[in-house]
Amino acid sequence: MKKRIYCMLLGALVLAGVSCKHNKLDNVDLIKTTDRSISGDGIVTDGITKDNETVKVPFKILLSAPATKAFQVGVSFNSDTVTQLIANGTLKDAVIIPAGSIDFPSVINVAFGSDNGTGIATIRLSAIEKNYGKTVAFAFKLSSPGKGNEIKGGSSNILVVINTAELIKPEEIHYLSIFHGGDTVDNVVYQKGYVADIAGITIPLTINLAGIPGSAFNVGVKLNTDTIPSLIQSNVLPANAIALKPNEFFLDSNVRINSNTSSADIRLKIGWPVFDANIVAGKKFAFVISLSAPTKHILHPTKYKIIVVVDPNVNLDNNSYITGNGTGLKAEYFSDNQLADFDGRKPTLVRVEPNINWQNDGQWQDATPGISHDNFSTRWTGKFLAPVRGEYIFYQTQWDDGSRLWINGVAVINDYTTSWDQPSRFAKITLQRGEYYTIEADHRENVGGQRAILEYEVPSVGISRRVVPQSQLFPAQ
Repeated sequence: MKKRIYCMLLGALVLAGVSCKHNKLDNVDLIKTTDRSISGDGIVTDGITKDNETVKVPFKILLSAPATKAFQVGVSFNSDTVTQLIANGTLKDAVIIPAGSIDFPSVINVAFGSDNGTGIATIRLSAIEKNYGKTVAFAFKLSSPGKGNEIKGGSSNILVVINTAELIKPEEIHYLSIFHGGDTVDNVVYQKGYVADIAGITIPLTINLAGIPGSAFNVGVKLNTDTIPSLIQSNVLPANAIALKPNEFFLDSNVRINSNTSSADIRLKIGWPVFDANIVAGKKFAFVISLSAPTKHILHPTKYKIIVVVDPNVNLDNNSYITGNGTGLKAEYFSDNQLADFDGRKPTLVRVEPNINWQNDGQWQDATPGISHDNFSTRWTGKFLAPVRGEYIFYQTQWDDGSRLWINGVAVINDYTTSWDQPSRFAKITLQRGEYYTIEADHRENVGGQRAILEYEVPSVGISRRVVPQSQLFPAQ
């Protein structure tokens, strides 16, 4: 690749309309003891080197005669010169490289007997990449030569002009992008695009570095919630998309890309309780995430950002226990009648009971005034919130006398007889976590003892046999 980098003494500043009035260093009084003057080297076409991270530009100063003593010449950055050259049209379509992107010596050393001195400007490659396709320029100003030497009038500035398209190839540019980034939506759905654990999910958003990797660097990560309403309005995001509150998720704010590495992950974490809180509403979680302020390299023009939408069905991977806020079941007692309301009669007693856990007849009779000791029936109705996903086993084995259990209108246990405590009174049924199921439990008391205990277990997730708790039961209206 042919590289043209022009380092020229700005004697041409006169053409640029820069007078001696504006260049005070050119008016330094001549030192009477010497006729040596210092100027730039003119046009430099050789010695330019480029590596994976920097461009090195050698520049030279010339003496009109060999130095009788070693001395130094001061070098400073001079953006005003380039600004004026661009303004008056001497430099066309050029962009100034900022001082922070260039390292250069503050002085050039001239050895005894030498008629020149050399400095090297090191430009960060990202400054070239950022302005790819443009002409970039910067300038130095020579000043304060020691040992009785002087700057040649009108020659105190050195200009560097670089054609970026001739210096680097497009495929060499170190663009930073996010995988799947751009203006399209990255949908995170059940078992796709995330890693699940006991706490929630982690969505890894991969940062990619184009070109040959080099030393380590950092890149910032920003979240923009302000654009979500407009993205919904323009149909880029679904109408049920929402932005989560800052305390409802975690997002890396800074990511380090290690040495000789071309990628790293941004971590977006959402806990299971956030999904649970949106089960009923069925909301989708929307995030607009972008890269910012890399300490090295540049952002891809379009792929530096990503729109992420997380579907609520991801919660199917969550089987942590949901504790409801239930108050129990509606209880209806029919005194002097073992068959509930078979003949259309009204219940003798109606109330809400926290669960079905009547251990013996003494406990029951004391708590149900007005209900006959024998020859009565009870019906409990409402909804059951399944706390986990799995195969449930419901038990009415401690039930004196007849029993029946309905779930979503299906009689999963049906032994409404005068027998009691039958070991066969259990049923297996698969339920989904977070869903509400209608439930009805019927009790028939003939004579003698009385007991009714509704229990369940879910062996696959370690829920042992227990009384169905109040928290999961909601009374019928």
